[in-house]
Amino acid sequence: MQNFQIVGVRKYVVYFLFIFLSGLLSVVDYFSNKTLSNFIPNQVSLISNFQIPERFLQNEFSNLSSSRADLVAENIRLKEELTNLRVLYVENLELQENIESYEDLIKNISDFELTYYATSLILKNSTDEYLISGGRDYNFEPGDLVINERGYIIGYLGEVFNDYSILESFNSTNFNFRAIDENNNVFEVSSNGKELIFSSLDSILNSKVSILFSDITFGHISKYPLFDLEPYEQTKFNNKFTVIVPINETLTFQSKLFIPKSKWK
Repeated sequence: MQNFQIVGVRKYVVYFLFIFLSGLLSVVDYFSNKTLSNFIPNQVSLISNFQIPERFLQNEFSNLSSSRADLVAENIRLKEELTNLRVLYVENLELQENIESYEDLIKNISDFELTYYATSLILKNSTDEYLISGGRDYNFEPGDLVINERGYIIGYLGEVFNDYSILESFNSTNFNFRAIDENNNVFEVSSNGKELIFSSLDSILNSKVSILFSDITFGHISKYPLFDLEPYEQTKFNNKFTVIVPINETLTFQSKLFIPKSKWK
């Protein structure tokens, strides 16, 4: 019962204070020539009339435009990178297909008159000669051609032993080879260990020489590409060509090598 009485008294106190303060403010406003009543609308008007500086808006707009331009440029760059990656992917697929086609070609040729013996490097000596697996046990002979998986000649056999042979590659100073171009012009090919020297033995009317090949007239088992000279500088004197090419290709112990041999021998 006492609690209800206290709550009722508090309500009356609150009402009294509200009426008292309202009256007090009215009296103050009257005697201050309406200063208080004019103050509040002025503040509201000041807030409503506030304007954002034009320079600030221009800066913000410029920043937004710059950010948008950066995003557009980045989007274009990423699209170009994606296009380049797609091109590289396609080129890689084509290269893989070419490698597989060369391997298939070697396998198909083996079904006719030639057998291709797979071999690999097993050692390199101090004169840059490689030892490769296989020798008299596979009927290998000095002068047998050695080709890579692309079908290009990379050297020939020097000495042949029972189960291994010496490979005279481009890097060997003993490398000496004869080849022909597409017009059957004869070239002498030698090596100083760092460069291959191609010298024509015949007078050549052509302005440019391209791919050289092995040939059966030199005791080679068949016609294989040896080297493409077209990209290199060619010196011509008295209608004879000389081409010097740096040796860039290096063999590794993972290189896939083949020795073609006749099935009927």
